[in-house]
Amino acid sequence: MKKLNFACALIAPWVISAAAYGSPFHPSESLKIKDILYNGSGCPLGSVAENVSDQEDAFTLTFSEFSAEVYQGSRPSQQTKNCMLTLVLDVPAGWQFSVADFYYRGYMDLDAWVDASHQTSYYFQGQGKQGSFKSLQQGRYNGFEGPFNYHDKIGLETAVWSICNVQRALNINTRIGVTNTQKMSRPSAQGYIANDSIDGQIVQKFGITWRRCS
Repeated sequence: MKKLNFACALIAPWVISAAAYGSPFHPSESLKIKDILYNGSGCPLGSVAENVSDQEDAFTLTFSEFSAEVYQGSRPSQQTKNCMLTLVLDVPAGWQFSVADFYYRGYMDLDAWVDASHQTSYYFQGQGKQGSFKSLQQGRYNGFEGPFNYHDKIGLETAVWSICNVQRALNINTRIGVTNTQKMSRPSAQGYIANDSIDGQIVQKFGITWRRCS
């Protein structure tokens, strides 16, 4: 199996007009990101480069080890990776927000009988309810023919909202994996989620929606 050079970026443009998600109201103050913490097999210490905008209302993370691959003899730890992000936020008083929009663009290469999965769940500190997004790509998929795109927009009735006037961290857990569904009869099948070009990257974008505290 060839050595993979992998890089991916997670981009969250948090200040997005709430009108895009059906609400004409949004706070005049921006949502501020005070700190970003990360942990997981896909983002070990020192493998993530952070870039927070001057306004502290958007951020980019670039990973160097967030890849998953399967081949004959690969270990389970190579086939699944995750990264837990913890965002310490400063939310304007009198407002709640929720993740409303999710966009994923990934580079992957899959033989027949190999599936690739991508799942993201999010929750606010101290709350049991979670929101989630999940995509599944079944092989064969030739990564050199173009990227894989996935978009999901959740309804407001199922949204997980921040607590009013309480500063709580937002946790985002992303997991990627590749599985050989016919490993007994097709043990040599291979697949990976990674880039295989200079400009290849995995990109996740999160949009938000607002509502006033009742």
